[in-house]
Amino acid sequence: MSTSFQQLLKQHYASALGSGIYAQERRLIDAALANLFGYFVLQLGAISEEDLLAQSRVNTKVLLDSGFPERAVLQQGLHFVQADLDYLPIGRDQVDVILLPHTFEAAADPHLLLRQVDTMLRAEGHLVITGFHAKGCWVWRQKWFNKASIMQQAQLVDPQQLQEWLSVLGYEVKQRRFTSVQCAQNPASEGFWAQLIGRSERLLQRLGWQFGNVYCLVAKKKLDAPTLVGVKWRMPRWQAMGSNLSSSKAVGVKEVQNRTEPPRDANTNPFKERKCLIIKF
Repeated sequence: MSTSFQQLLKQHYASALGSGIYAQERRLIDAALANLFGYFVLQLGAISEEDLLAQSRVNTKVLLDSGFPERAVLQQGLHFVQADLDYLPIGRDQVDVILLPHTFEAAADPHLLLRQVDTMLRAEGHLVITGFHAKGCWVWRQKWFNKASIMQQAQLVDPQQLQEWLSVLGYEVKQRRFTSVQCAQNPASEGFWAQLIGRSERLLQRLGWQFGNVYCLVAKKKLDAPTLVGVKWRMPRWQAMGSNLSSSKAVGVKEVQNRTEPPRDANTNPFKERKCLIIKF
């Protein structure tokens, strides 16, 4: 796990240049966590000095990171576990909600990280994943024009590729949202061309082409009920009783046709001599 990327991202979001992107991403995270419930919620990695789990309704909130967070964060009721993000010390089926803010971009092996996260998550649990969109205008500008060190160290994962990884593991993507289109650090100070680019990108976004700088995925872990297979070595009880009942009915009809009923007495109960067949399934 690249701790330098986490530190650079934390510093960038704390600066004036990255505060706008962080505010948009924070709104996506708050909206995703507000409707997820359970007993334990876990955050893997810290991208700011704020508590990203503040809007979560889960009682027990845990932050797992390689570096020690600020004391103000721990005073808000957040439990902290210091560990390497490549070797997660969490048991199997223990967590209900897992938040991964740009965690895949800092992982040395994203597939290994996803397998570990899948092991920790309970059935019907949720993953909330955020990351930089490679097709975003601001991300593209920072990586290829400004040559920002933070984008040079980030291992960008396309959201469509991430959805394919999740579908292979049996996850259902419940939500995929992007931040607003923003090409410049401060569009108001860039003038006419920045505003024109922003309008054209918003038009393409309405047509289904996403150009947001940060994406947020919410995926649910599905658990299919197993179907029992094997040799059908005996007939079910209800089928066997059904065949016997049909044969007895056929014989009874033939006997009734060849039999003459004796005259009934007025004092004789007609229901006394009848026999009832009770079938239990």
